[in-house]
Amino acid sequence: MGSSSGPRLIFGLVMILTACGASAHHSLAGRFEMNKPMTLTGVVSRVHWINPHIYVHLDVKDAAGKIETWRLEGVPVAMARKAGLTRAMLLGNGETVTVVALPARDGTKHLGFLAKITYPDGHFYQFTADPSGKAGG
Repeated sequence: MGSSSGPRLIFGLVMILTACGASAHHSLAGRFEMNKPMTLTGVVSRVHWINPHIYVHLDVKDAAGKIETWRLEGVPVAMARKAGLTRAMLLGNGETVTVVALPARDGTKHLGFLAKITYPDGHFYQFTADPSGKAGG
């Protein structure tokens, strides 16, 4: 994917999310803390490319060095495909990535919404309108 396709992918994903937000089968804001983004650093261990939503599993080391796996909900598979995103693109190559995630509203540990994922070479995929992960702007 060339560097000029990144902005188009982001624009496409944001437009799809905006257009489909009102008709979603559940509210993103009802499940995740939209204004409390957090940054995680780790390795993508799995990508579940299944309906109704993609899930990215991110292995993150805690303060003691123990691996904790975060389940990060993503957009629906159809939206990702329409924007040109593939499972392999999210999975990466075992490299350390930086993620902006929105934590679960109900306090479920290690569960969040994938707002943005950035790879070591600087390319990223963003799934919210605000790069910080916050809703609105």
